[in-house]
Amino acid sequence: MKEIPHLAEAFAQVLRECRGRACLSQIRLARDIGCARSFISFLETQTHLPSLNTFLVVSRAIGMPSVELLARLETRLAALAVQRDAQPQAERQADEDNDLPGRGLRADTA
Repeated sequence: MKEIPHLAEAFAQVLRECRGRACLSQIRLARDIGCARSFISFLETQTHLPSLNTFLVVSRAIGMPSVELLARLETRLAALAVQRDAQPQAERQADEDNDLPGRGLRADTA
């Protein structure tokens, strides 16, 4: 299946930003959604992508409707695409090489 470029990066950025606006630490968010703090760290460091269930639970825990969280994610993806398009070709190629499937990114199965 085709992958969306920079999805993990965009989600990580949006989650950190929204968690901060909600004044939630990683520990508090983890406690609120019933997971380990390390899982929140994995989401915020682009190691994991959330399942749909996790996405919805996180949106509720940070007090944001899931459609708004998704809209922020789409906005960030678009901004990253524009940013990548402005990069010199050599830098873009290096970024694309790092985004190849199988680089260790794991989807959340919760």
